[in-house]
Amino acid sequence: MHQTIRKLFNFFYPNRCPKCGAFLFAEELLCEACAEEILIEQDGYCHACGKTNCLCKYKPLAYDRAVVACRYDSRTAPAVYQLKESRNTNFAYFAARILAERLRHGSYYETEKFDYIMPVPMHKSKQRRRGYNQAGLIAKELSEILHLPYRDDVLYKEKSGIEQHKLHSAAEREQNVESFGIREVSLENCRILLCDDVLTTGSTMNRCAELLKQNHAVFVTAAAASSTVPREKEQEKETETNLSGGN
Repeated sequence: MHQTIRKLFNFFYPNRCPKCGAFLFAEELLCEACAEEILIEQDGYCHACGKTNCLCKYKPLAYDRAVVACRYDSRTAPAVYQLKESRNTNFAYFAARILAERLRHGSYYETEKFDYIMPVPMHKSKQRRRGYNQAGLIAKELSEILHLPYRDDVLYKEKSGIEQHKLHSAAEREQNVESFGIREVSLENCRILLCDDVLTTGSTMNRCAELLKQNHAVFVTAAAASSTVPREKEQEKETETNLSGGN
């Protein structure tokens, strides 16, 4: 269904590269040059936390593994902005295909099997305004490629708060993710692939993974279309928060 939606968008709005704005053929998602510029190498990030500058030593994580498609910086920002604000969804499908390739053929993930693919949820009012949940687009594409069940009826967001990347302190981010919740669904012994568009500090993925494990999921892999490079001062603040019992 989402493939049909994308084709309808392309019919009414000419297909453009979400990064540079160049016109593309109908089935293209990004310019070749733009794709090469924003992709992160498979060995260019920590496969436990998903960061190029490892977060594992700074905070405990509830998710067990991470797979990332692109780095998030000034070069990637236009594509993410187009996905969030302008309804050019190309970046979501591009990232999903990269993630699927890495999960299927990367040596680090080759033994991984998932029971469900889920998106980080978006508040209903925000999703109505935007027309879609960008994490859901990534998750649906992955579910089609990997032939695995997609579920968006497990996790939910109670209220529409400030987006995580706009918050500056670890304490603010931890408080903001308390708006996520989980329904009474049995996930006994399930292995979950949890999807989002940007992995910033890992707080959102971490909270969602905590909730999934509270419902007895045994393994959660975080799949992110892009991942930021943590600033050294940001990591120091995370460490201070954890040591003081703020996590």
